[in-house]
Amino acid sequence: MIRSNFAFTRLLILPYAALLTLYIAVVGGGGAWLYNHARVAETRVLVDGIMEAVEPLAERLRSGDAIAAMRDGEPWLVNEVQKLFANTPALRSVSVRGHESGYQLKSDATGVLSSRAVSPLPQDAQRASAYQSAVERLHNNSDMLFLVRFDMNQPSIPMVRLDFAFDRLILLAKFDERLEAIKRSIQLFSIAGVLSILIALAISVFAMRATRRLESHFQEVYQRASLTEMAAQLVHDLRNPLAALRANVKALLVSPQQTKEIAEELDRDIVTLNDKLSTFLDLTRQHDEALAPVCVRELIDDAVRLAEPVLAKQGLTVQTDITTGLPRPVWQKSSLRDALLNLILNAGQSGQQEGSIRVTVQAKDEVLEIAVEDRGRGISSEQMPYLFDAFYTTREDGNGLGLAIVRRIVANHQGRVHAENRPGGGARIVLTLPLQRKEIPHWWNRLKKHSPT
Repeated sequence: MIRSNFAFTRLLILPYAALLTLYIAVVGGGGAWLYNHARVAETRVLVDGIMEAVEPLAERLRSGDAIAAMRDGEPWLVNEVQKLFANTPALRSVSVRGHESGYQLKSDATGVLSSRAVSPLPQDAQRASAYQSAVERLHNNSDMLFLVRFDMNQPSIPMVRLDFAFDRLILLAKFDERLEAIKRSIQLFSIAGVLSILIALAISVFAMRATRRLESHFQEVYQRASLTEMAAQLVHDLRNPLAALRANVKALLVSPQQTKEIAEELDRDIVTLNDKLSTFLDLTRQHDEALAPVCVRELIDDAVRLAEPVLAKQGLTVQTDITTGLPRPVWQKSSLRDALLNLILNAGQSGQQEGSIRVTVQAKDEVLEIAVEDRGRGISSEQMPYLFDAFYTTREDGNGLGLAIVRRIVANHQGRVHAENRPGGGARIVLTLPLQRKEIPHWWNRLKKHSPT
């Protein structure tokens, strides 16, 4: 029974697994890239928001004596810092320090500000511009407090630093909250993509099973049609050798002095018929005929010998032109002989009245070209597309299987056949056969084991 018996893993599991792996790699890599860039962007937005809130106070302190304003608790400073604490929940303290003194404002749980002295800056303290940028320090440092620092004077005079201390955990929680939507989106689309691939796999499995059921349903019809075509093909293939037998029998009456030669011809033709019948019997048991090295010249001569008695009745001969030094390709000799015999006899029925049917053989570019040429009526443009179709014929006594059989035999040899009209009239049919057969994949041989014999 014919079924689509490619290995299940070859048709479905492996391709979909490769697709799923590629999807995960692309979406995973793309998601990681997107998340990292979003992380940097969100960090910059968060830090820019902090800087926008504290920079006005830093600028005002920079224009005066920042340490004195902090030490004396000037009302405008206390008022500005209170606003900062109210608008920025993560803010923990504001401090100004120089090399001699330092002061800090903090807010208690009730929101009341308190001022206290803090240790001054060490003499080797770096300026704020020497530290990492705030965007980098927010994630890279592990301290509980995240400091935003400002230099309050020029490098030429003693350094005064303004520090805003923020609770790092609160800032990071706010940051994670902003990124949570991006995380969920990446996860959602990743899961949706994987589910889509799995659904496609399930649909493919269902479609394959439905296809197999349909194949089983139509199998009987196919087998009956195959038997009918095989019977018609057998009849067609036997007619040409029988015609040669009949011609030789009549030759006994015309030329009794050649009885021995004609009897030998008859014996060879009977052997040919027996081989053909045996081949068709084998066809019901196996797919492939035996392959063996073939002498191309002997193959051509054998087909010409069988055709000559039939062509002689029409006043035609066969002329061969075979290149010397041809290799011995591995072919099915009897099948190719039948194909050539078909072509030569078809050429004899082309309408050519005299002269020779010409058979040429030449090797070129790893292939062998065998051409059969006649000087008959040629092939019309209407006939050309259907010339090698089974049961297509333009003769009343024809059955349309000859050239279809030729095409099948050539295809079994991994070759091709085509027809063309010759300049000046007549037709030319060319068989192009590889001199070296291509290796057939192992999976194809396994598939053929499940096909009907």
